[in-house]
Amino acid sequence: MSTASLLVSEGNPVTIDVLRRVVKDHLPGVSFSPRDEQDYLLLLQALHTSVDPIFELPDYIPDPDLDRFPRKDIHVPKPEENKNKGWAMRVTVQDSQPNDGPLKGRTFAVKDNYAVAGVIANNGTPVCGDWVPKLDAEIVQRCLKAGATLLGKASTENSSCCPSSFSSMTGPVHNPYAFGRTTGGSSSGCACLVSGGEVDMALGADQGGSIRMPAAFVGIVGLKPTVGLVPYTGIMSLDYNIDHAGPMTKNVMDNALLLSVIAGDDGIDDRQGPGVPLKGQTPEYHKILEANAAKGVSGMKIGILTEAFDWPLMDPRVAESVKAAASKFAELGATVEEVSIPRHKLAPSIWVAGMRLSSSLSLKGYQSGRRQLFLNDLQEKKFPLTQEKADDTYCAVLNLIIGGMYSWETFGPSFYGKAMNLTRELKDMYDAKLAEYDVLITPTTPFVANTHASPSDGPIGKISKSLGQNVNTGIFNSTGHPGLSIPCGMLTPNDGEGDQTVKLPVGMQLVGKLFDEQTLYQAAYAWEQAFDWKSL
Repeated sequence: MSTASLLVSEGNPVTIDVLRRVVKDHLPGVSFSPRDEQDYLLLLQALHTSVDPIFELPDYIPDPDLDRFPRKDIHVPKPEENKNKGWAMRVTVQDSQPNDGPLKGRTFAVKDNYAVAGVIANNGTPVCGDWVPKLDAEIVQRCLKAGATLLGKASTENSSCCPSSFSSMTGPVHNPYAFGRTTGGSSSGCACLVSGGEVDMALGADQGGSIRMPAAFVGIVGLKPTVGLVPYTGIMSLDYNIDHAGPMTKNVMDNALLLSVIAGDDGIDDRQGPGVPLKGQTPEYHKILEANAAKGVSGMKIGILTEAFDWPLMDPRVAESVKAAASKFAELGATVEEVSIPRHKLAPSIWVAGMRLSSSLSLKGYQSGRRQLFLNDLQEKKFPLTQEKADDTYCAVLNLIIGGMYSWETFGPSFYGKAMNLTRELKDMYDAKLAEYDVLITPTTPFVANTHASPSDGPIGKISKSLGQNVNTGIFNSTGHPGLSIPCGMLTPNDGEGDQTVKLPVGMQLVGKLFDEQTLYQAAYAWEQAFDWKSL
């Protein structure tokens, strides 16, 4: 790589001590001769001089249309309007012009890691320092332009890193079916608000199941789309390799409708690779679903993935409930068979290895190698990670950083590459089975909603509440396959805590071919129309 110049500005802050500190911290064990050290000092000083003018330039971010979409009544929700703590911030945003778009008359909420210009976004943690975005996330704009009304920001788990719903700075989010029980995370508020009827639909984010797990716990429909199908622009990232944004709705048809609005290339997000439809050429999933509704699942082959039901923490009642629900596809004209992918038993380990290594760097502020929109003013609020900020950070986030950095140091520089190669191998295994079957079935979560952890619990007590929860969801963030969770039954709790007579939803996950959300919708809609999940 060439050096632009050897000019050194007056007052350049790079000294020989600075050079030696950088080498000591990042090239431990490396030393230079006196002559070479002076040369590297000049090169580092010249680098500082060369890039210094960048800081004087204004950042380059999309401007929101605040005249057409004014923000009204921004406020922290009062207790009486936030019974289950699903809201983080309230605001009303809608088109000031006449709008007959496909979402006309619909209300929605967005996870609190989405940018909405002028509205605080905390991502469930004080570490964000009450960040007020200057832009709207791309898919928020798409919903507004389609005629929907935004009612606010939904509570989000701390740094989007907790699969349960007790870690947010705004307090625990309660399951509408049983106060004091989890809604799942990290799109906890979205699930709560849709299930409780406070909004028609919501936009969540999913890095390891954070749309699908909450959907399962509260009895709604949640889709993690094919990687890149929905642009992630203007949403706080956990890890570029596993970030997904998607719809959370009361039913399958609404989910397809919302995906029709938010899917498609935006020209910014480089997660959107080959196969992503261009803007304006996105399939109208809901219209295709309506047209094919009569056909249902006739002629489809449904595979029940046997390894997905065999985990140490799997509630056998959940396994039985999901298998029984999946078998009902046969009543609708599909062929239903058990299938095996033995490597699925190692999927959680493969997902953790790759995700933890890369996410640990992201959580330390190291963002590189991508062409997309960066939320730079947010980064300036989050870093450096001081003791005070660490005290405000959920234990799972700190555990992710510690585990990731340990893995880099202990397992060596090739370990991440091996994890990614094994992820690709596993993707090929799923693809091979999906070449034989239209849909693969797994339980979304291995148990129904449990109770919140106590605020006084330590890291193990808190993390144990969601131990093993995403064994069937996380890997599809890494392989990129679409996963759709629909409610398929009701069960009483089995944790011995709280009211043991309540009934809680069970979620069934449908996994499909890349960019074949349409088949998932068609199968799920046929099942939803034929069976009353609350009676199963």
